[in-house]
Amino acid sequence: MPLTIAHENLGGHTVLTVDGDLDLATAPELTSLGLALVEAGAASVVVDARKLAFCDSSGLSALVQIANRLAERRLAIAAPTPIVRRVLEMSGLVDAFVVTESLPAALAALDK
Repeated sequence: MPLTIAHENLGGHTVLTVDGDLDLATAPELTSLGLALVEAGAASVVVDARKLAFCDSSGLSALVQIANRLAERRLAIAAPTPIVRRVLEMSGLVDAFVVTESLPAALAALDK
């Protein structure tokens, strides 16, 4: 399944809404867009993952690369599907990001 990515600014946070599969074929697109937005001045990034059907190690790598470029803030993952949450837990990366059950919760967590 292909990946679609939309981005917008909500409350001073860059939100990337992803839909589809985040894998070897599609992760470079997320990495490229996320890093470009950080380079352009995004201080924090939220990945809205409620429509993310799949995520493999390439997808995790994309998320880590974006998070590593955020100087002051952390990357948040909002509303991950059960399979994506499981991948985050199994990889040990669930604590490397702010993982919340909803987009509003992610935005609030990054405002703290």
